[in-house]
Amino acid sequence: MAEIIRSKKPLAVSPIKSGQPLGAILASMGFEHCIPLVHGAQGCCAFAKVFFIQHFHDPIPLQSTAMDPTSTIMGADDNIMTALNTLCQRNNPKAIVLLSTGLSEAQGSDISRVVRQFREASPRHKGVALLTVNTPDFYGSLENGFSAVVESMIEQWIPETPLPAGRNRRVNLLLSHLITPGDAELLRSYVEAFGLQPVMVPDLSLSLDGHLASGDFSPVTQGGTSLSQIEQMGQSLCTFAIGVSLSHAASLLGRRCRGEVIALPHLMTLDFCDQFINQLKLISGRNVPGWIERQRGQLQDAMIDCHMWLQGVPIAMAAEGDLLAAWCDFAASQGMVPGPIIAPVSQKGLSRLPVEKVVIGDLEDMQDLLRLTPANLLVANSHAVDLAQHAGLSLIRAGFPIYDRLGEFRRVRQGYMGMRDSLFELANVMSQHHHSLTPWHSLLRQQFAPGAQHVPH
Repeated sequence: MAEIIRSKKPLAVSPIKSGQPLGAILASMGFEHCIPLVHGAQGCCAFAKVFFIQHFHDPIPLQSTAMDPTSTIMGADDNIMTALNTLCQRNNPKAIVLLSTGLSEAQGSDISRVVRQFREASPRHKGVALLTVNTPDFYGSLENGFSAVVESMIEQWIPETPLPAGRNRRVNLLLSHLITPGDAELLRSYVEAFGLQPVMVPDLSLSLDGHLASGDFSPVTQGGTSLSQIEQMGQSLCTFAIGVSLSHAASLLGRRCRGEVIALPHLMTLDFCDQFINQLKLISGRNVPGWIERQRGQLQDAMIDCHMWLQGVPIAMAAEGDLLAAWCDFAASQGMVPGPIIAPVSQKGLSRLPVEKVVIGDLEDMQDLLRLTPANLLVANSHAVDLAQHAGLSLIRAGFPIYDRLGEFRRVRQGYMGMRDSLFELANVMSQHHHSLTPWHSLLRQQFAPGAQHVPH
């Protein structure tokens, strides 16, 4: 059990925390033809859009209710009504996710009540699904906002009692924020290899995978999980919830789903990935395809090749709870030593990490810890670039945002293939820092003048 230590500083210096609204927006991007609507000031929306564009290098459909000083004091319910009506008329979305911010939460806005009023006043827009999520900036972080959207989706969009007709080839996958678009593509291929149909929620592999779409900018998400698939999730054969933060969402869906719910913290160790594959084999009644077994064999070979470079290497981490759980287990399983560990806020599963202590703090706290406990590698987002350079560490980029590298947003970390490539990445970084021994020369060595020939006796 890890000891949770809270920083006593009155402010954050170089924070690693991202607000709940960013996590809620990220999850909303995984719904088909959806528009995330931020109930807050224009700056709240613009700030988030900059981060997403820098991370994904793609245009992001995002709208705001544009609260100003007057509406903040007098009430901004009319802003919501106007925004919903405008978006439904102009953009014809299939879904709108209305999420709050610190400004609207401090004002005391009841977004659920306003949505009910909108339904009564605008019955012509009943075909647009609306989802309300409370995501104040002053509580939690990106991980909390992401999981809040998944939980609200289950409560508001999935019927409490599943329909009697079962869909015996469908498998639900609730995916945490630690699953990149590249990871989602790999998980889809695993499920489909057993003849099953995956319903992935949220599905960023079709909306934020970096594809070049036809036409001009789209005001709604291009790709993602369809509303009809979400409404039928209760009929699926089985559900996988991947991510510690989705444990509550898994229990909510378990009460609305006829199939078994299997919770896995991640797929970054051989044990958890084997559990995932074996469950697919069990529920499908099919043998494991040869290409998956070959990937597993490649991973095992990579573990042997990289062992000498990674054994006993200390690796520091500063990330959200789900990422910390995945990377700590991965590092420990490969003989590395995880620590020091920094989390932005107190989150689920931190006390179960395989380390002595977890500090709730920022990158300045990480800098202080590294003076006491040096490390060779640092797992964090792009905010830690300066810290890594100052401390002489190699930065392994993970989480959100990553704005100083291209393609990192879809890097595969999960599954056999993701673990294999991550091992090679870490081992190559360590080999670059390897210093060869200086050649030893005997003190009895004879010295000859340049050009002189040695004549043996």
